[in-house]
Amino acid sequence: MIEFNAIVLLGRDPGFVREAALTPDQRFIELRVEDAERISREDRRYGRRGDMKRILARFGHGLRLFAVEEEQGLVAWFWVAHACPRYFDEMCWRVDLEATHVWARDAFVAPERRGRRLLTAMMDLAGTLDERPMRYLSDVSASNWVSLRAHRALGFQRLATVRSLALGKRLLIRSRPPACIPQPSAIRPERRVLWLSPEEQEWHRAHIA
Repeated sequence: MIEFNAIVLLGRDPGFVREAALTPDQRFIELRVEDAERISREDRRYGRRGDMKRILARFGHGLRLFAVEEEQGLVAWFWVAHACPRYFDEMCWRVDLEATHVWARDAFVAPERRGRRLLTAMMDLAGTLDERPMRYLSDVSASNWVSLRAHRALGFQRLATVRSLALGKRLLIRSRPPACIPQPSAIRPERRVLWLSPEEQEWHRAHIA
């Protein structure tokens, strides 16, 4: 197996606000592990995987899921790592996030609701759940121009591009962690060339979500 990744790291400073509001028939909600079956069902309703194992793993690792709900169901959502680690599996980095950092992941808006700034509204509402100002972080494949444009529209700025090359299941050649994100605590982030031990392989698989 040979796998190459080039990933853009992006950030949005605290206090960034772009006026966007939900309509009277929309509700901003947080979904929890007991809602996993509903999350899976709603995901499949849009032709997506609805992977229960991954949904449960994300909750198990401390991720949170925010969504916009209408009468017919969920129309938008996004995952965040907040005050918990973000395991960046392409780089084998465990990034320990402070309470003031939020790492956004896997945002989705129903096709018929796109262009209505639902993600902007969700991010602003999620940012008010803690009294401390929050800095948003995110990561996008460097080849995903659609997502990069969407992030710019949401106020994100490009911070750095990191790269990794996996050769088989044990050898990883990767960038060093940039100073623009909290410094990783694992796996051996100081190493550019990483040869995973069997124990590290097992740990790595267990933390992917």
